[in-house]
Amino acid sequence: MILSRIGPIALEEPLGGAADSNVVRGVHVERNLAMAVKLLPRGLVNRPMGGDTFAADVKRLQKLVHPHIARYYGGAMDNGQPYLALELVEGESLRSVLDRRGRLAWETTADLAEAICEALHYAHGASAVHQRLTPARVMLPPGGGVKLLGFDCALVDHDDVLGLRSPMGVANYLAPEVFRGKQSAALPSSDMFSLGVIMYECLTGELPWKATTPADLVQARRDGPAPRVSAQVLECPVWLDVLVARLLETKRGVRLATADATRRAIVDAKRKVAEGMGAAQQAWSGRQGALTVDRDRKEIGELRRRQLAQSHVRDESPFYERAWFLALALAAVASLVVWLMWPKNQLQMFAEIQSKMESERAGDWYDAEEEIEEFRRRFPDSSYADDLAAYEEKIAMNHAIEEVKNLDRFGRKPSSEAQKYYAEAWRRERFGDLMTAWRGYEQAISKVPPDAPLEVRAYATLARQGIARIKSAPAEQRDVVEAVRGKLQEARALMAEGKKLPARVVLDDLIAMYEGRAEVRDLVAEARAEMAKLDSP
Repeated sequence: MILSRIGPIALEEPLGGAADSNVVRGVHVERNLAMAVKLLPRGLVNRPMGGDTFAADVKRLQKLVHPHIARYYGGAMDNGQPYLALELVEGESLRSVLDRRGRLAWETTADLAEAICEALHYAHGASAVHQRLTPARVMLPPGGGVKLLGFDCALVDHDDVLGLRSPMGVANYLAPEVFRGKQSAALPSSDMFSLGVIMYECLTGELPWKATTPADLVQARRDGPAPRVSAQVLECPVWLDVLVARLLETKRGVRLATADATRRAIVDAKRKVAEGMGAAQQAWSGRQGALTVDRDRKEIGELRRRQLAQSHVRDESPFYERAWFLALALAAVASLVVWLMWPKNQLQMFAEIQSKMESERAGDWYDAEEEIEEFRRRFPDSSYADDLAAYEEKIAMNHAIEEVKNLDRFGRKPSSEAQKYYAEAWRRERFGDLMTAWRGYEQAISKVPPDAPLEVRAYATLARQGIARIKSAPAEQRDVVEAVRGKLQEARALMAEGKKLPARVVLDDLIAMYEGRAEVRDLVAEARAEMAKLDSP
């Protein structure tokens, strides 16, 4: 029987494109809040997902509050049907993007991996290991970033997804210890292996081990390590090739073990790339940092022995068993609980928001976004209103930039005329055609009505900033002919160095953007001739 309502939630159409999907779009009737509803197996009525009770499991999931993790609003039983209510994440899954585009640029892959690591680092700190991370459970919202789904999956499908029973859509991403049902499957390193498989697929368009059945997959992993990304993708940086290889280690002790170490390796390497560090320097830097393969096991063992020896030294006076100490400890805990539960005043709340908005991480800004909403509800007439409005505009502008980047990354269509003209102007400015970009920015501003919502007005603000940048540029940089000629010279230099793929990207952009422009007709013809050389055997 098809349900039309469960608990306080009215159910609508299935999500995920399948009529028999167990995830349904719903609306909380009283709160008028759209959400996703996951209908769980009825067998969970008598068997909790992973803890002592179903209610306890739901509470653990509700504690996962992070900008890159889909929120768990709650869960309950209705006439024997258990369900979870989750945040409804718009956009498309990474699985859908890979099926449509084949593979992604290494820069996009690194950005996605960094965001996933932020979410996993938070979840692991809350003792929640995903264990079922696949591209289908990585959502890409239109505003940028990622949202991880499925932290309940390992608890729900434990008996169905294990070893030779595991469906290949999940098995390919499972760490060996998860695949075999070992206790170490609950350690963060299992999620890092899954991330390695996802990154490999994003970079190459293929899975690291070729297999059609779980048994074939087990044998393929025993036969040898995964092929290196650099063997298929020549433009993959050395550091990223090494990073993926470390994540794909089938031996848990050799694998990169934590999301934080992986994220720091990505951030550090991206910084060095931005500073112009060469391939050899990247490789050496990687060996000296988070990507170190060889460890000084003797020194580590000596440190552990010293720690163990120190742990055997006991205080002869067991003060912690005395009544006065226990009373003080209890009083301290009670005071801490009262302090934590006491509502923050305006100054305290604003200070927290200000601290997050001054951070260089966009994830902190998105976290502050929810706190700003709460602040406005509690203090509608606050003197900090102008500051909060500036922060909201900053967040909206960052969302807008991420949406524009995602148009190229994932092949999406613009959602508005303002976004369309801004995206084209932004692309022209990056190419070097400043005058055409200037006109595009002016068109974007004209497409934003005065009463437009903040997320649309953000494009007008960004466009004005773009115009200001162009006005401050030297006059000689505003010549479209010189801009196109410079890109043609760049492509030829890349060809001379044997870098055919980057050269093809430059020529493709040049031809696509300037086809039909009379003032650069001859230069476009030269670009086509260079492209023909690349296509010739």
